[in-house]
Amino acid sequence: METDFAQVKRDVEAVLFAAGRPVKTQEILTALGLSGPEGQRAVEAALASLAAEYPPSGPRGFELTRLAGGWVFRTNPQAHAAVRALFEIPEDATRLSPAAMECLAIVAYLQPVSRPQIAQIRGVDSDSPIRTLLDRELITEVGRAPTGGGAVLYGTTPRFEAMFGLSSLDDLPPLEGFALTEQQREELRRRLGLLTLPE
Repeated sequence: METDFAQVKRDVEAVLFAAGRPVKTQEILTALGLSGPEGQRAVEAALASLAAEYPPSGPRGFELTRLAGGWVFRTNPQAHAAVRALFEIPEDATRLSPAAMECLAIVAYLQPVSRPQIAQIRGVDSDSPIRTLLDRELITEVGRAPTGGGAVLYGTTPRFEAMFGLSSLDDLPPLEGFALTEQQREELRRRLGLLTLPE
């Protein structure tokens, strides 16, 4: 049994290392040719053991963490300066403009949402920041509106969840946590139309 566990753990580690992206438990089971409750328990035990060896912000150069509904090895955030220096990445290369962040927040909380809806909420044209978010694969087309000419609807991507350290969209901070004045709430209600904001 110990030998079997060691093999499962080794294979899970190899799959995660090779993937370079969040991998769901079911994908790991399929890759290892395992199934059923016994396979599920073996993979979950291996993941728990690996997570203990490579904890977030631990002493190692990389960590194992849950992101975007899966598991992924990623660089320890405390080592990012060294990695940037190696690849000569400017510190602000991954930053988003305030306009792009506004659009991203709207998509994250209201998805699926159309370009005209985003522009209406922001009160300004949003084509450029939306293009930036699409280029960076933080949002994607998820369908068409059933009315109003079938406008393209946008939603966030697993890359968005990974970038912001979210295991899933359920990890987004609740809107109740944002302090808004009643005047701001009324303005948001007006712009969002039928959408109801939490009191």
